[in-house]
Amino acid sequence: MESNISKLRQSASAAKDVPVDPDMLPYMLNRLTSRANQLWVKQLREHGLTIGRWHVLSVLARYDGSRIGTIADLSGGEQPAVSRVIDQMERDGLVGRRPSLDDSRAVEVWLSKRGRQIIDNLLPEAEEFVARMLRSLDEGEINQLAGFLERLMADMSE
Repeated sequence: MESNISKLRQSASAAKDVPVDPDMLPYMLNRLTSRANQLWVKQLREHGLTIGRWHVLSVLARYDGSRIGTIADLSGGEQPAVSRVIDQMERDGLVGRRPSLDDSRAVEVWLSKRGRQIIDNLLPEAEEFVARMLRSLDEGEINQLAGFLERLMADMSE
């Protein structure tokens, strides 16, 4: 009698040879993101960070002084959840909020000195992580993938 484990191994092995059903692409993208987050959070925990905090730091590393809605859009999070993460990060001295100079009703989020140090220290690890994740693709394939994902995101925002 065949064990459940050997059945699972066979089905996993067979799945590698099965053509991808285009209807499964959203699920595959979700699985890829979930797996990447599972692996990356292990490294983040060593620095006292979560995926949500990493997303905020990453956005601010490029777009310091962004508004919460922009941070939510760029990080793929929901605005209320991102706002809560920013509240916690502000409490912990990683970011600060300031009124916008061009709109007195708006608030911008800025990295603190401590937040900048953390992101600067983690960027080499993040670059290494992405390189490991993409190691099976050549430069042309990586550029194609980036272009495809950009087009899909643009189509979904309409």
